[in-house]
Amino acid sequence: MKKILGILAISLLISCSKDEIKKEVVKDCNCNRVVEVLTVNIVNGNGTVGVTKLYRYTTINDCTGLQRDSSWSTQSVSKGQCK
Repeated sequence: MKKILGILAISLLISCSKDEIKKEVVKDCNCNRVVEVLTVNIVNGNGTVGVTKLYRYTTINDCTGLQRDSSWSTQSVSKGQCK
C-alpha cells in the first residue's frame, strides 16, 4: 500500500508543472524605435574651439516593420528611443 501511494505521489508531482507565465507585449504602433545611431564630430575650422556633433539614425516600426533612415541632424538621439 505504501508503495502504491509513493508511486501515485511521484506521478502526481511529475504530472504537475508550473503554468507558463505568458507576458503579452503591447506594441506601440505610433513608435518608430531607434535601432541604430551614427554620430560624427565636426571640428570647427574657423579659428574657434569647438566641435559640432551630428547624428543620423535608423528607426523601425514594430507593428508594420517599416524601416526608415533619418537625415543628418544636431538633435541628440539614443538607441531604443521612440521617434
